[in-house]
Amino acid sequence: MKHGWMALVGLCLGSMAAVTIGCDGDSKLTVVTEEGAAAPHVNLPTVPTLPPPPPINHTDGSFTVYGVRHQATRDTNLWSKQQRVHGFIVSVYTARNPRGLPCTEADRCVEERPHIYISDNRTERDPAKMMMVTGYATFQHEIEAARSAARSGRQPTAAQLAQIAAGLVKPVPTDFDEGAEVVVTGNFTRRAANGQADSNGLLEYTSHTTTTPAPPPANAPRR
Repeated sequence: MKHGWMALVGLCLGSMAAVTIGCDGDSKLTVVTEEGAAAPHVNLPTVPTLPPPPPINHTDGSFTVYGVRHQATRDTNLWSKQQRVHGFIVSVYTARNPRGLPCTEADRCVEERPHIYISDNRTERDPAKMMMVTGYATFQHEIEAARSAARSGRQPTAAQLAQIAAGLVKPVPTDFDEGAEVVVTGNFTRRAANGQADSNGLLEYTSHTTTTPAPPPANAPRR
């Protein structure tokens, strides 16, 4: 019993001491502010100025590549509809045979469906800012035949013109060259009928106009 009382008294005295120390002890934080030349300086990098995005529309009313995709995130009615998109051809897919030449019908190449990429910037190299245009030909040899006919001045036959007028066939473009500025009309979709696809949206070709032809190749012969 005696030991129990002593333990209880010790516990009480210890608690009182702890409370006394907690109340009497003051914690103070001294802050020294340096000014003038002695003050520390932090060198932070300059905040970069990002260029503004391209406009939504060109002055002719057609969309930019950025514009049609940007608007489609807000208006789903733009999908699976005919849209006019103005841009520069920045890449052209050309199927080639083992000799490095454009594929002919006799080569029977294993190839992708013909397509080009357009962008709002003539020198664009970021794939995310490019838009595929496809559906204007099935094989490379069709493009080569159309180019050959254009060079020789051969005109479509009456039957071919009738098919084009009826919408049964599309005239194969002969001036889809890198560097050209074009306005392409086509179905804005994520997947074309020929299997080409892009989750950001591509154009399935209907027609086009060329506002500025591609510059001649650097090694083109002088006339």
